[in-house]
Amino acid sequence: MNLKKTSTPNYLKYLNKKKILRYVRENDERSRADIALALSISKPTVSSIVDELIEDGWIEEKDSLVASSSGGRKPVHLSFSPDSRLIAGVDIGGTYVEIGILNLNGTILAKDRFETQPALKNNIIRKVGDCILKLLGEINRTPENVMAVGVGAPGITDTDKGTVLEAPSLGWIDYPLKEAVENELGLPVYIDNDVNVGVLGEQWKGKAKNADHLILITLGTGVGCGIIVNGSLYRGSSFAAGEIGYMVTDKNEANEEYDEIFEGYGFLDSHVGGPSIVKRMKKKLEELSQDYHGSYDSENLSAKTIFQLAKDEDPIATEVIKETVDHIAYALVNVVCIFNPQCVILGGGISKSGGWFLPRVKEVLSRHLPLKTEISVTELDNVSVIGAGALCLKEHESLLKSEGVM
Repeated sequence: MNLKKTSTPNYLKYLNKKKILRYVRENDERSRADIALALSISKPTVSSIVDELIEDGWIEEKDSLVASSSGGRKPVHLSFSPDSRLIAGVDIGGTYVEIGILNLNGTILAKDRFETQPALKNNIIRKVGDCILKLLGEINRTPENVMAVGVGAPGITDTDKGTVLEAPSLGWIDYPLKEAVENELGLPVYIDNDVNVGVLGEQWKGKAKNADHLILITLGTGVGCGIIVNGSLYRGSSFAAGEIGYMVTDKNEANEEYDEIFEGYGFLDSHVGGPSIVKRMKKKLEELSQDYHGSYDSENLSAKTIFQLAKDEDPIATEVIKETVDHIAYALVNVVCIFNPQCVILGGGISKSGGWFLPRVKEVLSRHLPLKTEISVTELDNVSVIGAGALCLKEHESLLKSEGVM
């Protein structure tokens, strides 16, 4: 619905419709009279709009289990219908593509994933479309039930043009992602950087629900940062806000030659990302003298196994992880002092060990910052898939579009 203010009565009705739907969504099982009183809208207007919302499937009415106080017939109560429309959330990562079908309350009704790199060689967009259709079939729904598709991509993303400007882990430069997915599915599509999508998920359904000032740091193949300022996503002038993978956390090391994990990755990416941890561990093992009798399966090392070795007090792994954690901590010092968020949440694969290394991060922050900021590890599964749904609710031209609706 795209009504203009030039048609005042229709626009006023549209605004009232949005207010009523939002009220019913936030206040379950209220009557028409309750709505009229709460929103100061006339009872006839409320009744007319509610009838339209029921006909359109946005809300449903149910008889109350309790009779009215006057002893008459039971009043009819109204409830938001979260399954009236669906959202498809897509998180394209360097390793996996994760896809979920969500209802309007953010509940994932069906989900699946597939490996990214093989799919890149064989029409990854068609694979995304096929997966969405398969998931819809599993819950007996069709594309006609889908309001929109939200997609998170691992790189700098022009959300206005729907283009991924650069995604090193995918080999994409100026890739028209929005157009490609819309052509495949014939549905409205909204795209953004995967970490921006993730922070929207945390704001909608995570530990930082409804926070106005929030930072999400994701630690995986590289490192990313999603920023919420004054309740809204902050993207920057050229959509590159939060690209902290390029942050320098040690000027001496930065002046020397260092290995880029992927072409185009920055200093911090190359020191705290999962592949960089593995690379530094292998390098230290190669430097050991021949008479060192350590037992390492260097061919099958992963960031996860190195973290576990460090937890088990292996000296080499401990050194590698301490370096990693210090780079993360000093990056956080810089981010926190600039944005002064209410809270910082750590996500991504490496964050699964966050409970173990968080005390060291907090120690560094307390030493260098006078600001008190809550730092925690995400507890939200499928945060980027949920965030892709949140992106749709914020961007799609429907009755639910509102900065505060979620």
